[in-house]
Amino acid sequence: METQLDYGNWIRKKNLLILGLCTLGMGVLTLLPFGSFYRIGMIILFGITLVSFLFPLYAYIMFSQRGGKLQEKIYNLAIQHLGKDLNGSYIDIGSGNGVLAVKLAQQHANIEVTGLDYWGKDWEYSKSICEQNGRTVGVEDRVHFQKGDAALLDFGDDTFNGAISNLTFHEVKSVPDKKLVVREALRVLKSGGSFSFVDYFFDETYYGEEAVFEKFLKGLNLKHYERRRLQDVIALPAMLKHPKILGKVGIIFGEK
Repeated sequence: METQLDYGNWIRKKNLLILGLCTLGMGVLTLLPFGSFYRIGMIILFGITLVSFLFPLYAYIMFSQRGGKLQEKIYNLAIQHLGKDLNGSYIDIGSGNGVLAVKLAQQHANIEVTGLDYWGKDWEYSKSICEQNGRTVGVEDRVHFQKGDAALLDFGDDTFNGAISNLTFHEVKSVPDKKLVVREALRVLKSGGSFSFVDYFFDETYYGEEAVFEKFLKGLNLKHYERRRLQDVIALPAMLKHPKILGKVGIIFGEK
């Protein structure tokens, strides 16, 4: 039944299609009879374009359920770091296709999950697919989805017993400082509640210098937290450790 879930893919199909067509076009251009200098230049450009296509194609395959199933492994890792014997209400921030929320409910029978996402035209995800995934594994009565902004959650303080999120915070466009998204996610969490967040926590572009981010986390006065690089807690293919893929991704988990 697990294979019937529609995971989607973190690598967008439309981007792969564009890169594939560009690679094909460059290949055709190398065949035009415009002299040796032209041919050499086009071959070099074709090589660059080909690598630019093959790299995300490899990532797509490794993330896919028909390939390396890496998305599923990271979802399970995030759920595992929430703890055992979970009860109460949980929020999944940035649900995408809803698989993380669905799997969380599937693995813990005594919880209800609210999945929140902005969705939108830029992504190949939708609320309807989320709801279908819930029905697929029979947890639709305990998992509910709604549209919302991760930077301004439509919930009061201390609402949920737990919070989880996967590769969402850095995508939030409504605030430039992604540390504020982390703070907002923790705001709706009850005291003593568990959290598990996966994002580019080792990328200064989103979270600032490491010392600054660490000071921010300590200033939240959490009962306990850990921040670790993803590649240190799960086996990643060497190519996916590249900074542009998962090399700067980390997991933060703990208790409020």
